Amino acid sequence: MEPVDLKPLSLGELLDRTFRLYRNHFFLFVGIMAIPAAVWLPFNVLLLSFQGSVLSATATNPGKPALPTPTEITGLAAGMFAVIVLSGLVYSIAVAAASCAVADVYLGRAATIRGSYGRIHGRFWRLIGVILNILLRMFGLMLAVMGLFVGGMAAIGFLFGAGRGNPVFAVLLALGLFFAYVAGLFFCVYFWLRYAVSIPVLMIENLGVLATIRRSVGLTQGRRGHIFLALLVAVIIAYAGIFVLQMPFTIAMLISSAQGHWSQWLAFAAAVFGSIGSALTGPISMIAIVLLYYDSRIRKEAFDLQFMLSSLEPPRAASTVSPV
Repeated sequence: MEPVDLKPLSLGELLDRTFRLYRNHFFLFVGIMAIPAAVWLPFNVLLLSFQGSVLSATATNPGKPALPTPTEITGLAAGMFAVIVLSGLVYSIAVAAASCAVADVYLGRAATIRGSYGRIHGRFWRLIGVILNILLRMFGLMLAVMGLFVGGMAAIGFLFGAGRGNPVFAVLLALGLFFAYVAGLFFCVYFWLRYAVSIPVLMIENLGVLATIRRSVGLTQGRRGHIFLALLVAVIIAYAGIFVLQMPFTIAMLISSAQGHWSQWLAFAAAVFGSIGSALTGPISMIAIVLLYYDSRIRKEAFDLQFMLSSLEPPRAASTVSPV
């Protein structure tokens, strides 16, 4: 069992504690992440199979590229949208279970895979409500940024098209618009960081949907740069694990398909090892999110002192007070 050591953490200390928790409870966190990884497996197989079959058909008939039909493109786009939504929901459920597991081991309590997922019962619909609320907010913001960019490019084309203006000035305006678009994307990321600890808030504090979101915004205020750097490192490690395990099979599949020899087993192997990589490295970002939640509470609300005082109370009094 982990000794309880609550204190404000620097970025290095937070990452060190993340990896220590991951190493000391490896099977617990990998077991939690294995469930969403297994859900994603059939979709990865279908996607890789589609890519390989198109490439193989193109290599077999070089004079007649095997371009997907509009129906196939529409079906693929709809399928990808459904996969993204489903993956986001499944991943959010895994983060919710991991939040309970990290809370238990971080505060010196026993934790199990089944028990962590079982804690979602009674909070499931609120969890879905929080995720959909955040997704709608982010979708609206991204739509506004993209709309402004497309509208700006159309306006530049109308004002300076057909030689109606100075082309150098048009290029400068286009560059300015592009950098404004990039700045808008960075703003979207910054805006999303407001909600970074929403799931731990819901699972640990058991609040309502809007109260959870407001609580996350308050806890992350003044800490979003710290949160961004910590999650960036965790995400890079997660994708590196997937890349290392999946990429050899993906490259072999693409080479084989380019030569006209489509191999279904290579697509399956690439998807399987990608899921294994996701299960192995995905928990790191989950653990980091929960530790960031506790770090914000320690810095803003002296949670470490609250927890210490609650642990010193007599059992009868402590039974009515929950530190989380």
